[in-house]
Amino acid sequence: MEDVATSLLQDPADVESILRELERQNSAMTIRLLGGGEMVATRLVAVALAHGLFIHAGDADRNAAQYRPGDLVCFDGAIDGAGVNFVSTVASNRVSPWPMALAAELPACVDYRLHRKFVRIGMQPVEACLVRAKRRDGNDFVLTVHDLTARGIGLRSVHVPLHALPVGTVLPAAVLDFRSSGRLLVDLRVVFCRSVQGAHGIVNHFGCYYVDLDQARQSLGGLLTA
Repeated sequence: MEDVATSLLQDPADVESILRELERQNSAMTIRLLGGGEMVATRLVAVALAHGLFIHAGDADRNAAQYRPGDLVCFDGAIDGAGVNFVSTVASNRVSPWPMALAAELPACVDYRLHRKFVRIGMQPVEACLVRAKRRDGNDFVLTVHDLTARGIGLRSVHVPLHALPVGTVLPAAVLDFRSSGRLLVDLRVVFCRSVQGAHGIVNHFGCYYVDLDQARQSLGGLLTA
């Protein structure tokens, strides 16, 4: 399925989460001036939240020649098949202790795009279960688990609106309540959302990936059916 879910993330916590994931995955990125020009390969190597900066490293000579403090630049990259794009301002073209690095200001927002063909859903949990989750802004949600895999989870609710959990939202320490089987804590990231026709009307569906895939596979392995 080639449909694309797009979300503009503006919550500072969500923006920070995207940048830290780019750093953790050592994801390849490109950088170019906002007005156009040559694209240069780079990678995000550190997030300095206290200073409102992130550090990215590429070709030092080309970076120093092309990008000056105050320049607006575009970054393009990807996280697990989801496209990531944002605009930032160059803060410095020389950063210690990285000889081939630039510092840029934390972006005000991030454009997050996921091709739904990457989402694998469809396996049913052993028993009915719920997810109790809280956004970083403190809002609480209770959703029903519709389907579950070792990579992601499909959540449904007639009460939680689509705009409450936009694509890219991170739900830290979400509680998967399997009732008789116990509870598990997992970090979830919303990768698509849509309305579906249920037996008694419209239901909102939220597809999520596990932020820590390896940990989730170990925890959930015994609770999945073929």
